[in-house]
Amino acid sequence: MQIFHRQIARAWSALMIALAALILAPATVAQAQYGVGARTAAALPERGEFFLGLFNDGERDGFMRLGWIKQEDGVILYDRTMMPSTEVYETLAFNLAPDLQFETIHLEFHRGTSYMNLDLEFADGRATGNRVILRLEDVEVQPVDEAIPEGTLPRPIAFIMPLVMGEEEGVQESFHWYGPLGNAFADVTVTAYPGGMIDTPAGRFDTVRYEIRGGTPDNDVYVTRGDDRRVVRIDVIGQDVQFLAVSESEAAGS
Repeated sequence: MQIFHRQIARAWSALMIALAALILAPATVAQAQYGVGARTAAALPERGEFFLGLFNDGERDGFMRLGWIKQEDGVILYDRTMMPSTEVYETLAFNLAPDLQFETIHLEFHRGTSYMNLDLEFADGRATGNRVILRLEDVEVQPVDEAIPEGTLPRPIAFIMPLVMGEEEGVQESFHWYGPLGNAFADVTVTAYPGGMIDTPAGRFDTVRYEIRGGTPDNDVYVTRGDDRRVVRIDVIGQDVQFLAVSESEAAGS
């Protein structure tokens, strides 16, 4: 009987060691990325949006409107950006799964007398569709058939994620992003640092600064502290371009 009990004890000990190794083992890249998307989506309210004025070398030069809408079967993520000095206007809409994985993308990008339409569908680890470039003198159709690594998230998620990340210095999230405008992929990290008091056309705010590093260009996102958090400034690193909070009346009427 004592031998039997010792055998049971050894078997139980081996099982606990195996379980501990499984629990403590590093997550795969795909597991970690799926976790980031699911956690971010779960923490976001049902819908939200921020409207920021675009300032080019200190002068007002357009705007950015970025928002999301949760639905029963997923999330709509949208972006509207305009820079009149360069005759640029972008409208972008993602249909995403509940964990923020890609389902479809629709992008329209206007610059001068030319514009581009991009429509993509995602299935079985690939993005397929067409990029159509329309110029005054011709139309160019570029077929798209691109492998998309598991767990890849839309680039704009990096600007929304700070709204639901912790405020403590050093808090960090990492993921792989895809930016459809430049067909760009990047491994990025979003890290929290003290932002201090910053001034914007909408007023003065005490902030947390979230560094987005690894993409091109890098960005700093400033988010207010407390319960009712909002993005009040985005810096484009290496360029004289900032996005700043504007008055509520302008944001509401735009």
